Amino acid sequence: MRTKFIAGITAAVITVSGLGLTVAHATDGEQHKERRMEHRVEHLTKELKLTPKQQTELKAQMLSQHEGMKLKHQNRESVFKQLLKLNPNSADYQTQLNSLVLEAQEQTKSMIIEKADAQEKLFEILTPEQEKSFIALKAEMGEKMSKRHSEGKRGHHGEKKCH
Repeated sequence: MRTKFIAGITAAVITVSGLGLTVAHATDGEQHKERRMEHRVEHLTKELKLTPKQQTELKAQMLSQHEGMKLKHQNRESVFKQLLKLNPNSADYQTQLNSLVLEAQEQTKSMIIEKADAQEKLFEILTPEQEKSFIALKAEMGEKMSKRHSEGKRGHHGEKKCH
């Protein structure tokens, strides 16, 4: 009886500890997201000379866009999980595969449209001069990314990732 009681208490403590870690990890993820967003807003403020009103509007847009993209990434992940479950020996394998391909295409289309809408909304916030600066900034960043990729480097700081 005493052993069952101790085992029950131990299980409860482990469960509660696990929940605490899950909540802490989720909180860290949210804080990381907020820090990244703040960093992006600070960078764009510096580069484009954003007004306080523009900064507020940009933060609101970024939050809204993040939530939409988060859902789209989860849906995309679901398609790839379904792909892993397909059995190539199944009689309707090709039909199932074609269905997943169509779903992935639709998701990609939706993500591209959402990105374009986000840029359109950003341009509603910026002045014409800031828009030109933003386009130049994007081109500069694209060149840096291309250079890193052509050198075989990937990752946030250009280091090659081990897979």
